[in-house]
Amino acid sequence: MVDGELLELTTSREKKMRKVLMVAHVFPPFRSVGHSIRIVKFIKYLPKLGWLPVVLTIDDQKEYQEYQKQGSESLLSDIPDGVVIHRTNSGEPSLEYLEKENNFGQKIFLSGIIVKFLKKARGWIFRNLFLPDWHVAWLPYALRRGRQIIKSDGIDAIFVTCPPHSAALIGVFLKLFSKKPLILDFRDDWIGTPWYESRPGLIRLIERKMERWAVRAADAIILVTEWSRNEFLNRYPNLPSDKFVFISNGVDLEDFSKSTTPAATSHNPKFTITHAGSLNDSINWKRSPAVFFQAVHNIVQRQPELMEELTLAFTGSLPERQHKLVNELGLSPIVKELGFLSQNDFLQLMKESKLLLVINYEGFSTLIPGKVYEYWAIGGPPILLLSSPGAASSLMEQHSLGLTAEPNDVAGIEDAILSVYQKSKSASPMQMSTEGIEAFDRQVLAQKLSKVLLSVSKERFNEIGVKQDG
Repeated sequence: MVDGELLELTTSREKKMRKVLMVAHVFPPFRSVGHSIRIVKFIKYLPKLGWLPVVLTIDDQKEYQEYQKQGSESLLSDIPDGVVIHRTNSGEPSLEYLEKENNFGQKIFLSGIIVKFLKKARGWIFRNLFLPDWHVAWLPYALRRGRQIIKSDGIDAIFVTCPPHSAALIGVFLKLFSKKPLILDFRDDWIGTPWYESRPGLIRLIERKMERWAVRAADAIILVTEWSRNEFLNRYPNLPSDKFVFISNGVDLEDFSKSTTPAATSHNPKFTITHAGSLNDSINWKRSPAVFFQAVHNIVQRQPELMEELTLAFTGSLPERQHKLVNELGLSPIVKELGFLSQNDFLQLMKESKLLLVINYEGFSTLIPGKVYEYWAIGGPPILLLSSPGAASSLMEQHSLGLTAEPNDVAGIEDAILSVYQKSKSASPMQMSTEGIEAFDRQVLAQKLSKVLLSVSKERFNEIGVKQDG
């Protein structure tokens, strides 16, 4: 426990369990584990701290253009008994609907014109009218169910995780309707991101006002990096600094201790560089291995014998554009796509690797990719981080987790790979210590959230008491 108040709350939870409504558009079984693990791990540990989560999320009977079932189902096993999950219509067209629309468009010439028009109109509306993002279509469904839950379940506080940032608006409206304290958890920043900067000036202005409205209405704002917290403090200098709370991402050390994976690595003779997690080639959310592939190509061009020693392992699958690049560079023999792995297989892969690759989103200085913490918890293989200066590179330097290179610095990436490779052949290969990872354990982070929940609940209780006394 982190303090006396938390201990008192925990020991008395049998008498009265406080309830928190947790609003999460991204939730298993949708998307990869990385997108929903933060909210699930909070839910896993909060009941031990006196808080019973009640979840509000989207319907999982369908799949959607952005939200498909891609390997996060296993996280549902972390949800404790007694936690109720409420699912509602998302308000978005399902994949099934979009496929029917495509099939209709292929029937005759006129139907093709109609479908093409509908797609363009829908895209324009989603981009320009559905602000801050098209997931705002969930708002009326979430508000209706959320108000019902708050009234029927005796909710004490509301917790909303973003993105999508439209979820923040849902949280504000639920607070206005219910008068319950609101916590907004920003996994990624809203303002100042590459996506935000790509928007037209008028839309950026509207989104700034939306964020300001949400931030002022919330009782606490949680940021996942100190860099992000500093951005918010600079943007809202007139608000109390203690309103902005730093609760990082992290790793569930309990998962690692339960693993049956042997501590020692296997006798894999290959120099394996592993990247875990999804990759993205979109213009505004770019996390591409293209420059990394070019660096490896340059290395094997100069030292062809390394083609027999190198393996580039990717969990999940590569974007199509990267498949093409791998073939063009002649790297197909050493690139392995492994799909989704079980927890044991995933941990074993990382332990057998010689270098663990992390690619940060370009232009996103306040973000630390979640995989850094899992790599760190493994210990052993160093990390190669491709990132501009920011929160991620600062964490790497502070804890000596490996090497960092600018994402477009081909020569720097080559030097980093060769440095680790050459040391791997020596009596003292480069190793990473797990020292310090305990501060980022999911149980510790849940304790921090419990403190925030207790704080805003007490403030709200005191405020009501003052009004009644008056």
